[in-house]
Amino acid sequence: MLVVVKPSTAVSTQRHVDWVKKQIQCKKVTCDWFFTTGNFINDVKSIRQLSQGQDVVVVIGGDGTLHLVINGIVGLTCRLALLPAGTGNDFARQFGYSLSQWRRSIFSTKYSAIDVGKVNSRYFVNMMGVGFSAKVVRSIKSQSKRNKLSYVWAGLLNLVSYQSVKVASSLGHPTPMMMMLIANGRYFAAGLPCAPSADAQSGTLTCLEFHADSLITRLMTFLLMLFAQHERLSIVHKTESQQFSIDAVGLDIEADGEIIGETPAHVSCFPKAIEICIL
Repeated sequence: MLVVVKPSTAVSTQRHVDWVKKQIQCKKVTCDWFFTTGNFINDVKSIRQLSQGQDVVVVIGGDGTLHLVINGIVGLTCRLALLPAGTGNDFARQFGYSLSQWRRSIFSTKYSAIDVGKVNSRYFVNMMGVGFSAKVVRSIKSQSKRNKLSYVWAGLLNLVSYQSVKVASSLGHPTPMMMMLIANGRYFAAGLPCAPSADAQSGTLTCLEFHADSLITRLMTFLLMLFAQHERLSIVHKTESQQFSIDAVGLDIEADGEIIGETPAHVSCFPKAIEICIL
C-alpha cells in the first residue's frame, strides 16, 4: 500500500493519518508514505515510481491531491482509495459515503472502474473548465485560508465584473460564453451540482456550455445551479462525447480545481482507466 498525503495542519488530515497508521499496524500491512511537495512534475514522477507493484494507492487530501495521484497512476494496475480531506472534495461527494464508509473502503475487496478525462497532456478525474470557473479557481488559489463558502463567495464576487469569453462551441463557431465545463463528475466549487447528469462510468464526458452574457442571466444560472436546475435554461447547452476541442487561444484551463495551462485544448475520455475501492 502507498499512502499519498498533502501535508496539512487540518484536523481531518491528521486524523486520517493517525487512523491509517493504526490500521496498518493492526493488519500488519506493508505501507509506503509520500508527502506531496507542491511541485507537480516531480510529485507525479515520484508517485508513479512508488506506485509500481502496489495493490492500493490511498489519497489523503482533496481534489487537487486526487488530481496529482491520477496523473501518477493512470496505466498502472494499482487501485485507488480515498480519504477525503480537502476543502471541496467534489469528486468524492458523488459517492455519498460517510467518513466511516470511506475508511472501510480502503481495505475492501470490491472496486469499480471509473473513467478519467485528459486535457492536452494532463489527466483529470472530476472536470475541467474555461471561462468563469477558471477565473474563480484563480481567485480562490490566491487566498491563504479557504473553506467551503469561499467558492460561493468568490463566485458571487466574480459574477459582477466577469466578461464573457469567446469559445468555439459544439455549434462549430466562436460564441460568447460565461464558461464551458467538461465533466466526468457531478460537482465542483465545494458542492455545486454543475453537471448533475454526468456519470464517471458512462464512457463519455458531459460538456456544458453556459451562454449567459449579462449579469442577470449569470445570476440566474448561478442560483439555479445551487438546486441543480440550470440545465433547463435555454442558455445552457449540454452534449456528451468522448472527444472535445477548444480552439480559443490564451484562456486559462482549470482541471479538478487547479489551473493547469491555457487553451487551445483537446479533451478526451479514457473509459474505465482507474479502479477505485468501494463498499
